[in-house]
Amino acid sequence: MTTLIHPDERDQLLKNLVIPPRPGVLDKLMALRNDPDINLHKLGEIIAEDVALSAAMLKAANTPIIGRGRKIVSVQQALSLLGIKNVISLVSGLVLRTRLSQDSPPAIERFWERAMLQAMISAALCERIRVIPEDCQSFALFHGCGIAVMLMRYPGYERTLQLIAMASDDRIGKVEQELHGTRHDVVGYLVARARNMPETFAKAILVQHDPDVFDTSEQGPLDHDGRMMVAVARASFNVWRTMTAGREDAGWEQRKAAVLDYLGLAETEFEDWRDEMHQRLVGD
Repeated sequence: MTTLIHPDERDQLLKNLVIPPRPGVLDKLMALRNDPDINLHKLGEIIAEDVALSAAMLKAANTPIIGRGRKIVSVQQALSLLGIKNVISLVSGLVLRTRLSQDSPPAIERFWERAMLQAMISAALCERIRVIPEDCQSFALFHGCGIAVMLMRYPGYERTLQLIAMASDDRIGKVEQELHGTRHDVVGYLVARARNMPETFAKAILVQHDPDVFDTSEQGPLDHDGRMMVAVARASFNVWRTMTAGREDAGWEQRKAAVLDYLGLAETEFEDWRDEMHQRLVGD
């Protein structure tokens, strides 16, 4: 089982990695989560303060899964379409994207395009499951954020991504550790903590590849919300990974039973839904 990071390891990583500071807009969004008087107008004003964030929000709203052919041209339209809770969760991840994509290699932008698509797929999956934590969509966007940081820090990491794409989930961290001395889930955990994300959210990033992540006993690494976030993100990754004919998800056979069991989906039910998602994504 993955344990929390030792302070010495954390301090060493923070010396070697540049983790962008938490922007003020994120503090305002976090404060709104528990505001009983929150409304679309107030939320729209905060998002409109950040040009890059507004652009990312519109791009998300115009994806095939959410926009479904409608042209969304304003932040207020996007907010009305997505809803308050979805917007706060999604924007929390978009903030990181806009900060990590400035003056960065093209590989980082490609990574965020993939992450955005996975977040949209997870939103569709959450609608199907119905009983899910509100942070699932944000987690799907945010859970791989350590990859973006490592792409900036390590010139050879893009090649490493090609290697781990062929590895089972429990091998991913081992490959990264051997080549770079750390893992993207550890780096992602540090980023989440630096942004004051909930502890369950941050820890789910850290243990997402752990073989025992779905252990429901007291010794398990996560609570129910954490396990559900990981399950939704992993299933969404499988949909994205298999969207192109001939491209396999190397770790799916190993994780499939545990993920689908936790989501309450039969294998045939998930595969039918996955085929439907592929048609929607490719068709649009």
